[in-house]
Amino acid sequence: MSIKSQEINSCIGKLANNIRAERIDYNSYLELYSGEENIRNIDNINNTVVYGRRGSGKTHLLKALSERVAYNYPDDKVFPVYIDLRRIIPLVSPEVENKEVDALLIFKYIMQEVSFNLYCNLPTLLNKNEFDSKNEALFDSKKSQLNDFFESLYLEFNGRELKKSNDLTVSEEEVKTLSGDVNISKSPSAKLSASGTVKENKQTGRRGHVSILHITNALDEILNELDLRFLMILVDEWSEIPREIQPSLAEIFKKTFSAINVVTKIAAIPNRTTLGIKTESKFFGLEEGGDIFGYPLDMRYVFEVNKNQTRDFFNDLLYKHLSSINKTAIDNLVKKEKKTKDSFINILFANVALNEILIACAGIPRDFMNLFLNSYDKFMLSSSSTAARISVKNLRLANAEWYESDKKEQVDKNDIEKKLLTEIVKEVIEKKKSMHFLIPEKYSNNKHIQNLIDLRVIHLRKSGFSHKDHPGVSYNVYSVDYGCYNSLNITKNKLDTSMLNDLNIKDLRDVRRISLEDAFFQSFMMEIGEAFRCPHCKAPIDVNHAAYKKRGLCNHCFEFVESEE
Repeated sequence: MSIKSQEINSCIGKLANNIRAERIDYNSYLELYSGEENIRNIDNINNTVVYGRRGSGKTHLLKALSERVAYNYPDDKVFPVYIDLRRIIPLVSPEVENKEVDALLIFKYIMQEVSFNLYCNLPTLLNKNEFDSKNEALFDSKKSQLNDFFESLYLEFNGRELKKSNDLTVSEEEVKTLSGDVNISKSPSAKLSASGTVKENKQTGRRGHVSILHITNALDEILNELDLRFLMILVDEWSEIPREIQPSLAEIFKKTFSAINVVTKIAAIPNRTTLGIKTESKFFGLEEGGDIFGYPLDMRYVFEVNKNQTRDFFNDLLYKHLSSINKTAIDNLVKKEKKTKDSFINILFANVALNEILIACAGIPRDFMNLFLNSYDKFMLSSSSTAARISVKNLRLANAEWYESDKKEQVDKNDIEKKLLTEIVKEVIEKKKSMHFLIPEKYSNNKHIQNLIDLRVIHLRKSGFSHKDHPGVSYNVYSVDYGCYNSLNITKNKLDTSMLNDLNIKDLRDVRRISLEDAFFQSFMMEIGEAFRCPHCKAPIDVNHAAYKKRGLCNHCFEFVESEE
């Protein structure tokens, strides 16, 4: 048996079904998950936000954690509820402009999902035994006691059982409760009305105004009745919520859950997330390091920094996913090649090709799997009869096509980001023959740099680097996406493999000589209209800098400057 055999070819062909975690057809996310240390690191009673770009494995991590917590429930008395916000957000009317209304409505649907999940799992949570009449009578009594609390959390009784309500509303009183004395809305007294989902509601009935305290007390009573030590709410796709709504929803989480035994685990995209904002009187939302703790996935598997850890992670990922499809075929291949599962990836890739795919995927599992599938396809179509493993040529062709089909279109939709990427490629790849470069930390939050990271065309590789010519200045190390430069029509349309051979891609030791400094960014911002010359010091004023935006001051000399608008 070889990797060209029909059995292995069929197995690899089905791997495409596993690229998105929510579509995996397998009975255990936990068994399939690679990187057990990630589960271990967030399996605690701290509020956690898992940060990662698209494809970094956030959904798989939350589902694997949920499975592990559920498995340990009999001993730990911690019960998990997984919620995909993409199923809730469409229920929010786009016609409502008041962000607090949207946040409250999303929260109500979240609480409804939590409530319904707990209700459906009452037989497990109350240890129902249908063969014991006394136990069943006790179960029915407990269930009846809990019904009022479940109805407080947006379930309704249809005569036989509790169901989800489909007419959740938000009252003006609830918005006032959320806003308090913090002015976070452009129109805090706006009428709360919209067609469909949200209705103006000044009634005092059960489905009218329900205070945060009332919800907190109802949920706390449920947890006590169920003898739960903690409820763990796993919130996926947080960044699908409009960014201006996120702080309000985070504030509701804090007000509702901080005083009771509820833990939240949130999965979010870094550049699309705002968990809170600092106001003059308080911090509104969830404050990282205090209310919630960040756990970044993006820099855990960087080949240039952690070669062995990165290789082991992707080896395990590939072995587990392919074994889940056809374990017999994969184990026979390993045995025939006289390897072990720990060296499985070496059966598939030639040594140089393996190094390059580990760099090219930039630590993102979804990109790795797509590159593997595409390079295997190239191997099957074009390799000689004697070729036994995926070659560098196969990988580079696949990588160029993958960039064209997955990333280039998104870059092309953003003119400013495309221009910045083009300038970086010219400066770093064409002039310096490098994949890696330094940027001063003061530019790390530049929105256009962040957008390029979000688009996965540049990658943060290491923080806190020093520069021999600029002592005392802290830099971050970035890399240009392995397949992007040839697709920007800078020099040619096809992949220049000879150029790739010259690139310094595996070591960071020489990166200190390649940095993009003030002159680069100031020139770029002037060109795109986000900077103008200060009449006092003549330096370019960054119009996005807080000093200029808030007080009209030059961010260099801090003299007052008249707006150019």
